[in-house]
Amino acid sequence: MPEKFALILTQRRVLPVAVAFALVGAGFSTAWWARAGCAVFALVALALALWQWRARPQLVLDERGYAVEEHGREKLRVAWSEVVKVLADADEHALYVDCGDRARNLLVPPRRGFGFRFERADVLYARVLAAVPDRVELVKRLDAGKPEKP
Repeated sequence: MPEKFALILTQRRVLPVAVAFALVGAGFSTAWWARAGCAVFALVALALALWQWRARPQLVLDERGYAVEEHGREKLRVAWSEVVKVLADADEHALYVDCGDRARNLLVPPRRGFGFRFERADVLYARVLAAVPDRVELVKRLDAGKPEKP
């Protein structure tokens, strides 16, 4: 059964705050051009926030592999048989899934330091490791890239 994990952008709250500031600026500006500029900025930022909310990229895991969906359509798919290796950081529930094609590799980042994360990263981590247990290399940190010695 497919399981979906939403991509969460850490900057997702910036656009609504920008809309609020622009509306306040439009309300308190005395010059017509400043009001108009703030109102236009608020409308553009609101449109971007709505578009970003509707796009909602999701990672889909199923018995065949993983896929990325955006706007409800599949953008890419990788079969579990294509996975070459998985670098796994157990402390952070972070993964780097290498399928041999950089454009289709998967990064489940550590909790901090990246502009995005996946919801329920711990479940995602466990599901990927269970799918390809023979290709997992444990690492202390993903950016270190060297396997731990057993």
